[in-house]
Amino acid sequence: MSGHLAARFHDLDTTGGFRLGDARSVDDLRRGLSGAIVGQDEGVDAVVRALMIAGAGLADRRRPIASLLFVGPTGVGKTEMARRIAHLVRGDADNLCRIDMNSLAQEHYAASLSGAPPGYAGSKESFTLFERDKIEGTVSRPGVVLFDEIEKAHPTVLRALLQILDAGTLRIASGTSTIDFRNSIVLLTSNLGTREIHDLRRTRRWAPIGAASRVVDRIRHGRRDETAIAVDAVRDFLDPELFNRFDEIIAFRSIDTGTARRVVDLEVERLTDELATRGVLCTVTDDARTCLATTGFDERYGARHLHRTLRREIHAPIAERLLRRPAGPIPLLITVDVSEDVIVISDTEPSTESGAGDE
Repeated sequence: MSGHLAARFHDLDTTGGFRLGDARSVDDLRRGLSGAIVGQDEGVDAVVRALMIAGAGLADRRRPIASLLFVGPTGVGKTEMARRIAHLVRGDADNLCRIDMNSLAQEHYAASLSGAPPGYAGSKESFTLFERDKIEGTVSRPGVVLFDEIEKAHPTVLRALLQILDAGTLRIASGTSTIDFRNSIVLLTSNLGTREIHDLRRTRRWAPIGAASRVVDRIRHGRRDETAIAVDAVRDFLDPELFNRFDEIIAFRSIDTGTARRVVDLEVERLTDELATRGVLCTVTDDARTCLATTGFDERYGARHLHRTLRREIHAPIAERLLRRPAGPIPLLITVDVSEDVIVISDTEPSTESGAGDE
C-alpha cells in the first residue's frame, strides 16, 4: 500500500483504527449512517464496507476513493444517505457537490458539466457545474460528489462519468485544467426499476393464495426480486463499460409499515429536540405516532410521503402556535395525541394571573 495514498485521507493509529473525515472508527460510520437511514441495514453495511476499504488506504489511488451507485424506488433514503456521508466525512450534510442530472437531459445543457469546448461562447471562463473544493477536498476531509438520478442525463454526461470513474480526473472542455476526483467519494443514484417494483408489490397484495404460476412464485420472494429488478434495470440502461466501473451497486428496499414507524419516531425526535431549544416541551403519544405512520405510509412514494404527512399534521399546527405566542421566553407545553383517528394538538401555557397585580 502506498504510504502517500494512505496519508491523503486517513490516519492509522496503534489500534488499527482509522479516521475518515469526522468518522474516527468503523463503528462511528455505522452508527452515523444507521441512525439516520432506517430500514436499509444492507445498504448501510455496503457503504461502511466501501468506506472502510478507503479508510484503510486500500483503494486504487488512480481512481476515486469510492464509487457507489444507489438504486431503488423513490423516497427510500438514497439521497439522504449521500448527505449523511457528507456529514460524517466533511462535517456538514450540505457540504458536497450535488449535480442534478435532470438538468442535464438536453445535449446543449450537458456541456455545462465540464464547460464549453474551445471556440464556443464561455470556453475561456472555464465554467463548470463542479465545485472543485468540494470534490478535491483536503488531506483530512475527502471530497464528496453526488450525481442524482443518472438515468435522466444525456449520454454525453454518462461518457464524462466513465472518464471520472475510470481515470479519476475530468478535463475541462476548454483544455486549460482538470478536476481531480481521486480524493473524492463519488455517489450516484438511480430510480430505474421503480415502476416495475411498484407493480410487483401491488401484484403481491392481490396474488391468489396457492397460485402456482411463475409470476406469483417470484412474488413470494418479493424483497429479493425488488433488488434484482432495480439492479437489472440499471444494467440494461447503462453501457457495460460504465456499469462495470462501480465499486458497489447498493440496492435500497421499499419501506414497509415497520420502517414507516421508525421514520416517524426519528422525525419526531428531531422535532422535539429542536422545540426544546426554544423552551417548548413537546410530547407525541405512542398512539399519535402509530396514526401518523399508518396514514402517512405510501409504498410508492416512500419516506417523502411520510414527511409531507408530518409537515401537514404536526409541523404546520405547531408552527402556527409558535408564531402566535407573545414575544419573550415563555415556556410552552404541547401534546400531540389522536382522537377518532384524527391527530389532535393541545398546548398549555403558564397562568399569567399572578403577574397581573404587579403592574
